[in-house]
Amino acid sequence: MNELFEYKDPATGYTIKQFTNNKERASKLYFSTESFTGDDRYFFYQREENGKARMYRVEYATGQQELALDENYHHFGMDYHRPCAYARKGDSVYRMDTDSGLLAEVGALPPGNCTSHLTVSKSGLVWCSYQQANKIFALVVLDPATGISEVVWQDDHRLGHCQACPGDDATVMYVHETTGDALQRIWMFDYPTRRVRPYYVEKEGDWITHEVWSADGAYLYFMRYPHHIMRGTRDGHNFKVMAESTQFLHIAPSRCGKWIAADRMTGVYKGWKNQVTLINAETGAEKVLVNTAEPNTGDEHPHPSFNRAGTVVLFNSPIEKGFCNVCAVELEQVIS
Repeated sequence: MNELFEYKDPATGYTIKQFTNNKERASKLYFSTESFTGDDRYFFYQREENGKARMYRVEYATGQQELALDENYHHFGMDYHRPCAYARKGDSVYRMDTDSGLLAEVGALPPGNCTSHLTVSKSGLVWCSYQQANKIFALVVLDPATGISEVVWQDDHRLGHCQACPGDDATVMYVHETTGDALQRIWMFDYPTRRVRPYYVEKEGDWITHEVWSADGAYLYFMRYPHHIMRGTRDGHNFKVMAESTQFLHIAPSRCGKWIAADRMTGVYKGWKNQVTLINAETGAEKVLVNTAEPNTGDEHPHPSFNRAGTVVLFNSPIEKGFCNVCAVELEQVIS
């Protein structure tokens, strides 16, 4: 299957590659996990077909697509350091070789449901935020070497967006998920001591959201919505405003740390534009890459992120009726 074609953004003039032309939703992976394989040859995306969500692998250069995982697999998350990804089928966790597509069962999770995609620490431990069968929220870790999973933290708050630090095996980020503003959103769990601490301590009026680690785990990027892109050190001792604008929503850094991809949407603040932008992390200057339609739901938000080399921004392009397509813009057009 191949649906690749190109068009020019009428406002910016940049050439956009569109990889899908689906009658239902086709969306890239969430920006808090990799989308591309280590050599940038392939990327993964999720496609709805007759109401069933399936994972496809796309060869970037040609647009050729193949089914990677059927609708029985969920919570797909890629490893920052190794050529593999993890997905859940029933209570079992499977590791996929992202080059060959081969699957191997590595263990099982306790009864319950994931509240985040699977995420991998530096040495390869697999983590997720979770709601157990008894309805209590938790953090769960699975060691693929032994197949053993363990509930290591429980909480009455709704836990979500768990991301193991790719720079160590001790630090795991999670949030108190309110589907909006929270009194204190970001928390860090320390695996060796089984203790938690607030990360960026919020003051009245702060709206903190949309977190993502740098690929080396040295920094956590997040939004102080709607104006400030923030970056903090892993220990939470130092924070920096990386860029300021009328509105940003989702943000993702390139692996080299020089660039940040961001989106903005009208949403609550009508009159603001729907765009994907590129931000120079050293200066805070931004360039608009593409203008998009208004997304119908959060599933159609652009959620831009980079390939491994930092030369491509992959994003969702919303279309009418609540659907979207997977697109990319190559940065050689933008960066001289």
